[in-house]
Amino acid sequence: MPRYRILYTKVGPARYISHLDLLRTFERAARRAGLPLAFTRGFNPHPKIAFAAPLGVGIAGEAEYTDLELDVAMPETEVFRTLSGKLPRGIGLINVKMVPDKAPSLMAAVERATYRAEAKLARQLSAEEINNAINVFMEMPEITVERKNKSGKIKKHDIRPGIFSMSARLNNSTIIIEADLKTGSSGNVRLEEALVAFVKNSRLPIRGEFILYRTGIYSAEEKGKFGDK
Repeated sequence: MPRYRILYTKVGPARYISHLDLLRTFERAARRAGLPLAFTRGFNPHPKIAFAAPLGVGIAGEAEYTDLELDVAMPETEVFRTLSGKLPRGIGLINVKMVPDKAPSLMAAVERATYRAEAKLARQLSAEEINNAINVFMEMPEITVERKNKSGKIKKHDIRPGIFSMSARLNNSTIIIEADLKTGSSGNVRLEEALVAFVKNSRLPIRGEFILYRTGIYSAEEKGKFGDK
């Protein structure tokens, strides 16, 4: 069955749509667009729509991916045109590309993701102070966080191996942090827990909450593997 890889944004009010609701949103939009959706077999068939990696509620996505399977092949431009007009405000299509049948699933291929976090500072800091804080954090041999497992028990987890890079810069009274983190079925580092660990270690004077963005999702082999940006 023809499979289409959709590159889209999830910003503004759409950032608060949960992963499950996002799946329903794409399904409803595809139905309204009249696309011939392909369905799974069995007692409870559902449309063949798959996402690269769940995006936490409240995090904006600037380059998200989903795969959509159809019963009948259609031109990529037609899928883009018909689906674009049926999606809610905040979800915008960037590109639609047909992928080979044997191409790996998005979830199986995802290895890492890039993020941006922005927050106001309670007092002015110098670029040297910020860079020193980043260097000290990245030189830590272990960064331990607490996570609940499926049974509800809290276990400690070292996320340092999954923080591939982190940098920061200043824009007047705003600090902008960018990070490249492990993401996917083989392991996952949440941006929120990396930020909490960094702020705690560096004692940065953050005022208010961070505004969070996921800026890209990548495969193990190379950046930009899933489609053109």
